[in-house]
Amino acid sequence: MNQTCEDIIKKNEELKLLNRLEDIYLEIFNHLKKEYNISQMEILLKTIDKTESLYKSEEIIYDDFLNSLKYIENENTQIYFLIYLKTKEDNDLIIKDLPKLKLALEFYSSSLYNKYLEKSIHELSIVDSVTGAFNRSYLDVYVDNILNISNREQKKVGFLKIGIDQFKAVVDEFDYTVGDKVLVELTSTLKESVRISDIVIKMSEDEFLVILLNVINENNATIVTDKLINNFSNRKVLVNDDTKQTLKKTICVGMSIYPDDATNIDDAIKKADVALYEARNIGRSKYYKYSEESVNSIDFF
Repeated sequence: MNQTCEDIIKKNEELKLLNRLEDIYLEIFNHLKKEYNISQMEILLKTIDKTESLYKSEEIIYDDFLNSLKYIENENTQIYFLIYLKTKEDNDLIIKDLPKLKLALEFYSSSLYNKYLEKSIHELSIVDSVTGAFNRSYLDVYVDNILNISNREQKKVGFLKIGIDQFKAVVDEFDYTVGDKVLVELTSTLKESVRISDIVIKMSEDEFLVILLNVINENNATIVTDKLINNFSNRKVLVNDDTKQTLKKTICVGMSIYPDDATNIDDAIKKADVALYEARNIGRSKYYKYSEESVNSIDFF
């Protein structure tokens, strides 16, 4: 085995040890920048139905010299490396060493594609297929991180349990397709109404959990709760494409605050459940904040 192959294999083994897909992209870019003086790079993944940009270097002004190299991962998937250079001399170097570059990228493309598949499978395991919200498995994976951040920064965490009012009636009157549209619309509303750092989780058929990180106080969580209720009440769900019939739904919200109401995440969710039950007893578009005084007055049966 010659030195060139040994160097490529060694670099590829280093790539495999990286945990984050983004780190693999950056390592490939920095390696090519050092070896060939490239100025910019973009990595594209192309399938039958879409082309996805996996990585683009920070610079946005493309240079005159472009080399596009394609690698086939399977019959439906190709990876493209778009390599930009500033000068003819740099481009000549690429052309001179093209066999070496192609061999290197053939190895690297396989490694990054395998990591891409791992990430995709992992995301599928924690994301609800209908709504795109996280599912309950997300809590099992990241529950410790949520409370660790809260304890370290000495901030409160708000747990908002959200239920769609009379959701079963939607399915009974229309069908599950329309029911799914309501769920998707609610997910979109929740994500748009909270901060990027907050977490939206689909807990069951028609119930969601919104986790508000770094809550200042109960009033802060109450403001967000009012916002969620009001925003969703104004959303319209298209029921029939032909008649343009639309549907409006409402939600109720149960709230608990960590560490005020609970000492762990399971307890916080249970108490938000209790509060949601009480909110639904009051009526539609209502919220209820958990309190110890309310527990003994709630009749679940």
